[in-house]
Amino acid sequence: PAPLGQLWRSPGEPQAPISLPAPRWPVECEVIPETIEHIEWVPPKPEPFCPPMGPEQALCTLGEEQGTVVYHSSPALQGSGFTHAQVGGAQGPLSSPAAPLEGPQDPTLLFESRFESGNLQKAIKVGPYEYVLVLRPDLYTAKHTQWFYFRVQNTRQEPLYHFTIANMAKPKSLYGQGLQPLFYSQQDAQSRGIGWRRVGTDVCYYRGSAGKPPLFRLSWTVRFPHDGDTCFFAAGYPYTYSDLGRYLRALAADPARSRYCTVRALCRSLAGNTVPLLTVTGLGGTAGKRAVVLSARVHPGESSGSWAMRGFLDFLLSPHEDAQLLRRLFIFKVVPMLNPDGVVVGNSCCSLAGWDANRAYGKALPSSFPGVWHLQAMVERELAEREVVLYCDFHGHSRKNNVFMYGC
Repeated sequence: PAPLGQLWRSPGEPQAPISLPAPRWPVECEVIPETIEHIEWVPPKPEPFCPPMGPEQALCTLGEEQGTVVYHSSPALQGSGFTHAQVGGAQGPLSSPAAPLEGPQDPTLLFESRFESGNLQKAIKVGPYEYVLVLRPDLYTAKHTQWFYFRVQNTRQEPLYHFTIANMAKPKSLYGQGLQPLFYSQQDAQSRGIGWRRVGTDVCYYRGSAGKPPLFRLSWTVRFPHDGDTCFFAAGYPYTYSDLGRYLRALAADPARSRYCTVRALCRSLAGNTVPLLTVTGLGGTAGKRAVVLSARVHPGESSGSWAMRGFLDFLLSPHEDAQLLRRLFIFKVVPMLNPDGVVVGNSCCSLAGWDANRAYGKALPSSFPGVWHLQAMVERELAEREVVLYCDFHGHSRKNNVFMYGC
């Protein structure tokens, strides 16, 4: 990538047209070579409501000391800091974090999370079909464990499996109000065209430890649809940095939409990943137009913000008469993924600086929070030329229902 200094000479000024290259990872992160992609699918019915269980109803789960570790992915050391990154992460042969099967009849699940946006640090088998899971904290921190996204293989169709994530950070969650984990079956996707869906019974979210800060547990029971399947669980519908790259390439290849949109690099992240900036407006020039600034994914674990942003862009670039009116009246400056590094490594909240970039506005340094710093500089450049009537930052919430918005 271009040197960071080169990108900081003109703060907030977009660079040349770009396409997103392969994601860059911190060099201590192992990354499996497989490309993880999921089909897009809209369920025919609204997501089901699962009557939540109270803590007193939670199934008794053994602790780590009573089980066998069947997956352990080494995290970046807490207290260390980001140094440098490269495509593919750590070089050399991959380690084997999953325990080997004892034979074809061994029903132990094979876990994996060393892929884009993946997060699972450890899996402990505490019963024939029961597992305690431990999430990896945000890189270079000891906290922020809420986002999860991992793969399981060697499934069996008949038994009921029970999973417990033992180190959730937030005291309250929609999992305690009827939300179910997301599930994806590769066999169902290939044979039936079914993508991500909500599954699970006996869903329970409750306090699990008396330590400080306390940790919370999410548990659920599920039956897999097929023997020998490859399946995934996730906290939210995944939307990775590579997903964004595919979307932007499709946008550039569509003459009907690309005529209203330019894509350039706002800056590069600490890891050298491109932070893209989209400019959307009508064909009649920019004179006299006011600006609207939109951003998403400062918190990497809030993948719903990316889906909302994608839906907004699809509408804004459509032939709908309201979209035409908006393009005629305004210039839209859109940063669809403000924290690509956090998205790539599967963080819940932080960037590779080890801090919440959403708390860095007004004090951000380009060396620590380049996305936020260049976004602010871009807004200041716009204000020098025209009125900025709205800034809207797309998030996702772990406790609020439906849609909410703060305005200024």
